[in-house]
Amino acid sequence: MSEQVRTVTAGFTSFLLREQPSDGDGTPVLLLHGVPETASCWTALAPRLATGRRVLAPDLPGLGGSSYTGPYDVPSLVGELAALVEAEVPGRRVDVVGHDWGGSLALGLAGARPDLVRRLVVANAPYRSVPARAVHIPFFALPVAPELLLKLGGRRVVDAAFALAWKADTPLSAEALAEYRAAYTRPSVVQAMLGYYRAAARPRLARLIQRGAPAVPVPRVTADKALVLWGAADPILPVSTGESVQRDLGASCVMVTIPGAGHFVIEEAPDAVADLLLDFLADERVPTPATAAAPPEKEHAPLEPPPAVLEQPPLKAVKKAPAKKKAPANKAPSTRIPPSTGA
Repeated sequence: MSEQVRTVTAGFTSFLLREQPSDGDGTPVLLLHGVPETASCWTALAPRLATGRRVLAPDLPGLGGSSYTGPYDVPSLVGELAALVEAEVPGRRVDVVGHDWGGSLALGLAGARPDLVRRLVVANAPYRSVPARAVHIPFFALPVAPELLLKLGGRRVVDAAFALAWKADTPLSAEALAEYRAAYTRPSVVQAMLGYYRAAARPRLARLIQRGAPAVPVPRVTADKALVLWGAADPILPVSTGESVQRDLGASCVMVTIPGAGHFVIEEAPDAVADLLLDFLADERVPTPATAAAPPEKEHAPLEPPPAVLEQPPLKAVKKAPAKKKAPANKAPSTRIPPSTGA
């Protein structure tokens, strides 16, 4: 079936929703994009995931074609996404795949509403700490200066983001780049995007001003399975950042890196990502009577997600999980197997 694009009102958001419908009853998939992208980043991948399951790809609240006026803190944004899930697939859980800001919101959704999330995939998104090289994050949290920059040269800012962090040999399509330029030069989208970063920075700033103030407690994350997916050549969020996310998600979380892909791994390597997600999100088959039943999967230990990308202090150094190395041809994905005990 072909993609359907429609407007859905849920919570306080008018979502622009791209859907790949399906006649099957498999677990639906919710795809959450990053910045400066829209749900169009899933165009090459979503149809492949829609075998026997619905695939829902909304523009995030306030971004792209979705209308939302705030607040932009992670709990509020998660509440909007939860309302969308409940409206579209009432009484069911979904598998959530999030990239960049979508990854932070996927973690928040799994933490606040575990009744809505079955499996969790986080792609090139930080967890508790952000590397110093991600200078755009504190910059976008500043007053006035980001608005001025984006007003004077918003198209060039979008171009620079992809020029810096896109590492695949195949460039971003001109059509996709034109859509992202148009989206992130609209004043309402610019204000919403900056609202995301400012709301993320606010709790940390408050703790710096009020030294010794305790951190706000956050909900704990549970998921039947968790996968950390990473573009290995990401110059903004290096593989070490992904490894720290994997450690935080526990011993049974798997990390897979995509050689030759940068920060925008979803669009840089859609075929490799689709193959990985089809395998990871596949519903377990019921064994035939002649086959011994497999033991039930272990659930992840409860974990704490970040209420925002800047809210948590950096992790202490942790010994890296041993990697299960392969010598793949044609830049095949490499899988990092977690240690026997979780961090």
